[in-house]
Amino acid sequence: MVSESHLVPDAFWWQGSLMKIKARAEDTGGALGLVEATFHHRGFGPPLHVHSREDEAFYVLEGQIRFRQADDEFVGGPGTWVWGPRGVPHAFKVESEGARALVMVTPGGFERMFEEGGVPATQSADPPDERYDPEAAIAISERFGFEVVGPQIA
Repeated sequence: MVSESHLVPDAFWWQGSLMKIKARAEDTGGALGLVEATFHHRGFGPPLHVHSREDEAFYVLEGQIRFRQADDEFVGGPGTWVWGPRGVPHAFKVESEGARALVMVTPGGFERMFEEGGVPATQSADPPDERYDPEAAIAISERFGFEVVGPQIA
């Protein structure tokens, strides 16, 4: 079944990056949410955090992204798949001038954070000159079931 939301993805500017929601929990019976993330700035990345409600996966499409999963750190390029189970502290940081990745959460629902905390991309085609704000992540964290447990990757 194809819903209208699959034909025209919702797009939101989230802390200087473009988040296109490709599938919502409502589209998948709650099973997952899928976002195509375009990171426009080197150094973009959330602080170390842990999800209590969902697992999160990344599939890198373009660029280089440094990932931290618990105590392990590694850099992934195009074709890299990263699985982040709930309960495991993780973070990432864009190492190249920009990057693009698919981000999946299961069960779905977390994808709504970009909508609720972001700005509709229909208001501007150009990325805002904005960097990741860890305080904004902390402010919205409780509502979306994650806890910030450390700093951004240096």
